[in-house]
Amino acid sequence: MRQTKVFTSSLPSQMVKEVDLWAKKESMTRSELVRAALRLYFEELDFAEAVRVAKKERREGKLKELKPGGLRELIESG
Repeated sequence: MRQTKVFTSSLPSQMVKEVDLWAKKESMTRSELVRAALRLYFEELDFAEAVRVAKKERREGKLKELKPGGLRELIESG
């Protein structure tokens, strides 16, 4: 069974040109580039959420030590 799903999206023409430029520079397909960009974006969101949770816990006096691999647990507990 296929592990990926087809996803259609509309982008401004200039952004498509940039996608094509960077995909070529990085020897990637458009799909690979978009997947990589989304992974980075999701990492940024995870980090921002972890900071939000840590600030909330600090205010409430419940700040925990973040152990290796504990980022997901911290995010889900907030």
